[in-house]
Amino acid sequence: MVRPRSSGQAMVELLIIFPTLLMLVLGAFQFALIYQAKSTLNYATFMAARQGALKNGKMTSIKDGLAGGMTPLFATEKDDYGNFFKARVIAAVEVFNPLNTKIDILSPTADAYNAHKVDSESGTEIPNDNLMYRPTTVKGGMSVQDANLLTIRVTYCTRLIVPFVDRVIYSLYFGFVGEEVISSTYYSEADVPTNLAGKRCADINDQVQSLVNLVNSYIPSGLGISLPSMPAIPTTIPVIDWNVGGYRIPITATATVRMQSPMTQAP
Repeated sequence: MVRPRSSGQAMVELLIIFPTLLMLVLGAFQFALIYQAKSTLNYATFMAARQGALKNGKMTSIKDGLAGGMTPLFATEKDDYGNFFKARVIAAVEVFNPLNTKIDILSPTADAYNAHKVDSESGTEIPNDNLMYRPTTVKGGMSVQDANLLTIRVTYCTRLIVPFVDRVIYSLYFGFVGEEVISSTYYSEADVPTNLAGKRCADINDQVQSLVNLVNSYIPSGLGISLPSMPAIPTTIPVIDWNVGGYRIPITATATVRMQSPMTQAP
């Protein structure tokens, strides 16, 4: 009895399993990069809160501290000061870009600031000295001791860079909205469904048409001149070769630090 030939069977089985295997490998790389970004963000958020605690809770100082903590995420060479400087610039671009990074001061609140500032000598800051001897009376929702705890929350849109998997993760995270973004149908925040409003990492192209409309609103109608619609703009900064757009998903970190200087402005 002649046994049937089975040559090529292994190749067929490989072709069947290969897409799934490739997806798992690429997915593992991408999720490892997301984990690295989250760990770096945790540290950077603490550095941002510490910087804010030293500099009267000023948002610019908080962002500067966050950029400093995020710098290692963008460094690619060891003992290369040129590469370190480039990474520092990229971190600053990412942190100060409102499309990619959002910083919320959770404590003290604006109500607490307004309630406690009247107890300071200047009348413009939350008292920061002799806290252990001050009364624990609750004003504006918290005592002066609690009002001297700076708590910030940072939401950073980390970029997905692994080919193919970036689109899969993006569409899975944002659902049908993500799929429509992938198909080049861009949405402004006003068009995003209620359950995703303020949560989606906006693509830089989301803001293009609103910017065009704003510019056109300043052009006198009698001139008959207007900027054309722009479906997309370049997102790569040439000098540092960094893409400020791309497919991104939000990651969040919080940190609390005791104020080392008085809060001088409402959050």
